[in-house]
Amino acid sequence: MKSALPESVNLYNSIFSDKQKYDIKKILDEVNKNKHNYSTKTLWEADKEIGGIGGYCMPCDPIKNPFPGGEYRALFRPLQYARSEIDITGIHLHSKYVVSNCGLHLEAVVRLILKKYKFLGSMRYMNSTLGNATKTIETINDIPNYIVKNLFLFVRIYNKSKHEVNQDNGRERLFMAEDAIIAYFAARIIGVKLLGVLDHDSIKHKYLIDESKFIFK
Repeated sequence: MKSALPESVNLYNSIFSDKQKYDIKKILDEVNKNKHNYSTKTLWEADKEIGGIGGYCMPCDPIKNPFPGGEYRALFRPLQYARSEIDITGIHLHSKYVVSNCGLHLEAVVRLILKKYKFLGSMRYMNSTLGNATKTIETINDIPNYIVKNLFLFVRIYNKSKHEVNQDNGRERLFMAEDAIIAYFAARIIGVKLLGVLDHDSIKHKYLIDESKFIFK
């Protein structure tokens, strides 16, 4: 984790099981050793183990949109974009955008939470930032404290992806592959747990890994 931002290290230490940490290290070994031709097989297998809908079960080609509209589009399209950045564009060049899309996924999830629990003000919360929305759901008794804690940790790395540029001469770029992988798995784990609180239909089914490939034309 030498290249990870402090915010990513905090997430890594807080949220993952020993098995998930092992998988993440294995994934990072692969993408860092083979920067221009890495395999994502282990990544999507580990993603599938989390459950629910993730990048693993959507096409890496973003033109192939499995959710053209509605609630599922808002929730899961950002994860498909994150997969596209990893599988097509390249995680080393577009780590920032992986983090950003993961944040968009969590924003959609927490807005859904607010829509359920804040009936009279549901429209007011539909444009809430992840940080403001997390402060609001902190008051909901049904949301375990550890989930809220991890959401706040994620907010720190997400805000950096929206607002900050690299001003550290010791870093080639602000976001590295470590940050992207940690953010992706953190967002997936937090998202599934929050959707579980809602008993959302998406977590009640099993999905296969989408193994379709992007074809350059």
